[in-house]
Amino acid sequence: MLSSARYFNSVRSARHLPRHPLARLASNSSGGKDQATAAAVVEEPTRRQLMIVALRSAIPMVGFGFMDNIVMIQAGDLIDNSIGITFGLSTLTAAGFGQCISDVAGFTSGGLVDAAVSKLNMPTHGLSQAQLSLKSARIYHTAGGCVGVVIGCLLGMCSLFFMDTDKKERERKARELKTIFETITRDGSKLVSAERCSLWMHDQDKHELWTQVASGTKKGEILRIPDNTGVAGAAVQEATTINILDAYEDSRFNPEVDQKTGFRTRSIIAVPIMQSEGSGSRVIGCIQMVNKKNSDFTDGVFDENDAKLLTMLAGHVKAFTKLVAGED
Repeated sequence: MLSSARYFNSVRSARHLPRHPLARLASNSSGGKDQATAAAVVEEPTRRQLMIVALRSAIPMVGFGFMDNIVMIQAGDLIDNSIGITFGLSTLTAAGFGQCISDVAGFTSGGLVDAAVSKLNMPTHGLSQAQLSLKSARIYHTAGGCVGVVIGCLLGMCSLFFMDTDKKERERKARELKTIFETITRDGSKLVSAERCSLWMHDQDKHELWTQVASGTKKGEILRIPDNTGVAGAAVQEATTINILDAYEDSRFNPEVDQKTGFRTRSIIAVPIMQSEGSGSRVIGCIQMVNKKNSDFTDGVFDENDAKLLTMLAGHVKAFTKLVAGED
């Protein structure tokens, strides 16, 4: 009996002893599997809830995409048409600088977009964090954001409809043409010992001759005359060199330019600038020299050698203008 009592007492004591560590580990492992199984059972969102997830992801991205593209385009265009022309930057380089400005603007003003979106009173999806972590919810969230960015960028590109995209090219050509004018008028008169030199270009649409710079006049002033008046007009209309010994004795001389500038014209030579066009040629302008000076600085007259030199100079002007226009 005593031995039996001792046995039952030892069994009761063993029930209150701490379990072996391996036994506890096995128990915890079994419990962890049960908890993971319970956590894995997350209700799948409905189609409407997923669409709301996509919508709430897309709307902010529309704002970010719109702001990013419109700032990049406007900043890039401003750089392209200002320092881009001054320093000869390519359009892609200007676009890169515009993108930098756009990124900075997006970083500093992101809170404004979020604040604006928060006031839209958009519908809520009512999903838990566990449901938002599901694959279906993540796919809709990503797809909505991508669609929003694309729509925003396309809206930002609408500003291109109101921009003059050819402005830089026109300004580049105008700048190069101005260089040609300045070179001819500065050095051309030295070539034949003339007092003044002017380069006249023919505007066929307006039927005008115009010169941007004339040596001895106010720099940068543009003079325009009808293409059928003056010695320059006669050279253009007749497509031939005209050499006048006394300007005021010739009916083709137009004193209007003298009246505008206060200059006194005596001798004139005008050489047309010819450009090939198809099987023929057309006159695109003329070089005009005024008041020939002899070696002793007395008044002289232009001769045949002067005409040949100016014809060669007209050929160079034709080549330069073709390069400016981008022609072969």
